[in-house]
Amino acid sequence: MRTHYDIIVLGAGAAGIATSIIARRSGVSVLVIEKDGFGGTCPLRGCIPKKILSAAAESVACVQRASEHRVSVKGAELNWKDLIELKRLMIRDVSRNARNRFHSLGIDTINGPARFTGPKSVAVEGKEYRARKIVIATGSKPRKLPIPGFEHVLTSDDLFELDDLPGSVVFIGGGAVGMEFAHIFARAGSRVTILEAASRVLPDMDEDVVRELGKFTRSLGVEISAGVHVESIQKTREGSAVTLNIPNLTVSSTIHADIVANGAGRVADIDGLDLDKAGVDTDHRGIVVDEYLRSVSNKDVFAAGDVVSLSPHLSPVASYEGHIVAHNITSDDLKDRDYRTVPAAVYTIPAAAGVGLTEHEAKKQGLDFTTASHDLLGLRMSSIYAEQAAYSKVIIESRSDRILGAHILGHNAQELINIFVLAMKFNITARDLHDTVYTYPTFTSSIPVMVRFRV
Repeated sequence: MRTHYDIIVLGAGAAGIATSIIARRSGVSVLVIEKDGFGGTCPLRGCIPKKILSAAAESVACVQRASEHRVSVKGAELNWKDLIELKRLMIRDVSRNARNRFHSLGIDTINGPARFTGPKSVAVEGKEYRARKIVIATGSKPRKLPIPGFEHVLTSDDLFELDDLPGSVVFIGGGAVGMEFAHIFARAGSRVTILEAASRVLPDMDEDVVRELGKFTRSLGVEISAGVHVESIQKTREGSAVTLNIPNLTVSSTIHADIVANGAGRVADIDGLDLDKAGVDTDHRGIVVDEYLRSVSNKDVFAAGDVVSLSPHLSPVASYEGHIVAHNITSDDLKDRDYRTVPAAVYTIPAAAGVGLTEHEAKKQGLDFTTASHDLLGLRMSSIYAEQAAYSKVIIESRSDRILGAHILGHNAQELINIFVLAMKFNITARDLHDTVYTYPTFTSSIPVMVRFRV
């Protein structure tokens, strides 16, 4: 194998795959180095396996409300062991297929941990490789919290490998990971508790959407406590014990559970890369880059995906950034990144999704806007599908009638939000959305209601 390349890509997830394939198609030589499984977090231990579990939990939810549709069923029981085996089967060939695709395109690969040895060089197991440009796309890893006994906490990676359904689960952290798994485990039959240090779960989402989602989540039997701090975690014969410090109370309380899981999200996976030897600056969120995704301190190093500071931790964003990096390395016409119309979804059951500014962010920026917010449970489609939680909020700029943000909770929210993504990207106004004719009866046909102001 050669030791000099045009581009070396560290990481073979969504960002690394997009970067390497697009760059290779331009005719340059590419080496991809991956320390774990080729394919990355999303298909191996992230959004794809979680969606497999979530789809099963959604089927249970459908059966549970079948009587609303005048369908008589005896009930539904999720077979956890079989579900985990199904997950393993569906992702079994991901790494092999990803690596074969690289090789079919003439991209060299190495499986092993890489570290920088200089501004334009890396080493893997003692052998050094050099390149004209190096791309860091090593993704993210579960966040560790400074809590005594945290070694007893299971990560989201661990949850995907549980052969047996736990009777009770405590999630430390109420981010997307904690909330999504809470709905899965609750539908499967586990007792679930969420402990969040902040004032509310999902702090990055619209406050009113989160409030409605929280109410429904609690109706499933999930206990949610916000503003609490975990003092310690101990392993007991009964399972795990979590000792809490609750503000304004003089005594601590203890919660027992079969397992304690990390619901605090993920952080950039850059430890061990020896970035100082490459002169690559970082902050508490990851690698600091300019608008072209180049390291601000080493213009021969680019970054894409979850390692990028201030980048959304989303698989499609990683692919998007990978395309930008490949273009900027192989072209003189540089492209910059734009996150303004990037949607995000939390795959609870039902899902919550949003794009653009929240109401709080719009106020903080001093924008002149109007908020159209609606409880959608009374709509015909919500009744047809026996929805139990449905809410929308659309932020509309007063002068231009442009959509500044949209936030939805309910059936197919993760699909419906894409209409608002297109509206924001192509400057389609709220009036345009209101006056459009949609297929009926559909959830999309509810958009005129979503953008209508209450008088």
